[in-house]
Amino acid sequence: MFWHNYKYAFKTLLKNRALVFWTLAFPFILAILFNLAFARLHDYDVFEAIDVAVVNDAEYEKATVFSEAIKSVSEGDKRVFNTQYIDAMKASELLEDNEIVGYIYIEKDVPHVKVNGNGSSETVLQMTVEQIAQSSKMIEDIAMTDIYRRAGQTVNIEEIYRNAVKIVAETEPNIKDDSHVMNVVSIEFYTLIAMACMQGAMLSVEMMNRCMPNISNRGKRVAVAPTRKSTMILSNILAGYTMLLAAVVALILFTRYILGIEYGSDMRLIILLAAVGSLTATTMGMLLSVALKTNESAKNVIVLIVTMVGCLFAGMFGGQKGLFDAAMPLINKISPVGMITDGYYSLLYYGDSARFTMDVVSLLIVAGVFFALSIRSLRRQRYDSI
Repeated sequence: MFWHNYKYAFKTLLKNRALVFWTLAFPFILAILFNLAFARLHDYDVFEAIDVAVVNDAEYEKATVFSEAIKSVSEGDKRVFNTQYIDAMKASELLEDNEIVGYIYIEKDVPHVKVNGNGSSETVLQMTVEQIAQSSKMIEDIAMTDIYRRAGQTVNIEEIYRNAVKIVAETEPNIKDDSHVMNVVSIEFYTLIAMACMQGAMLSVEMMNRCMPNISNRGKRVAVAPTRKSTMILSNILAGYTMLLAAVVALILFTRYILGIEYGSDMRLIILLAAVGSLTATTMGMLLSVALKTNESAKNVIVLIVTMVGCLFAGMFGGQKGLFDAAMPLINKISPVGMITDGYYSLLYYGDSARFTMDVVSLLIVAGVFFALSIRSLRRQRYDSI
């Protein structure tokens, strides 16, 4: 009976044209539009160095590792930036006159970027500064750990920092490598994958609504049917999850092998993250369906709002992830969209299994909480009459 209900629910989903469009077709359309929008960034031969400024004050001079990294990407024929070192007032004037794309400044030991627009050059600037800041923090942490470990011994600070730079250079992508431009663009596609996962919550909303007697006529028939309610609910939820996962995996394969977006070398981990992200979205839709006493359209609007806000903080719509992480670091740590995006980000940029594992485990915990709350809500529901 379980597999009969599963097959029936799957066929029913395929006939819902609105859901098929928003959860299956729409992410593919966005992927194509993203690829067209960032097409120039893929053409390394025409990439030109970006005109930027650095606020060269006491704060910047203290950030030795960061300032050296900025210097390294501002030199040579393959430089990323044409950099001017000026004061804050002059930098602001140049930005207002559109003579520079943006300027970099340090405030309370944290690098910031000031831009006026959200075009491709601004995205490259923001993502480059974010990556350099992360690498600089890693170097500082490694160096300080080594210094503490050698407490009481005579240490060569310069040698320790050189070793720390070498360690980071071996684990981080080279900022001046040709792949850098692709990596900048990739963050937009990672949020797109996360969006595709989370919008799939609409599938489980639809499936749960079909089993709820206070929402649909079919739910009333399900309530009085001899089939166990748990069988009906689980088969319907599994049908929605299967369709969502198939769509997300297809999107990943399309963006990787057709559009050329990099996710890392281990396809098993790439698919694993998609599967866990889709599971989280499925349980979120399940919770919304049983907890909210409103119609299906309102629930789907909530799914879209949660998804789009999560995408904004995760880096979609202009690559502001670094700024949001600095201003509100908790958001992306608790947002499923942020976790999925960060998982793909860590696979490509760092090959960091610990960070990737943390994202996967966090998504599973969120999914578990959503599922537990859904079951609790279902058990507490009683109906006077059907």
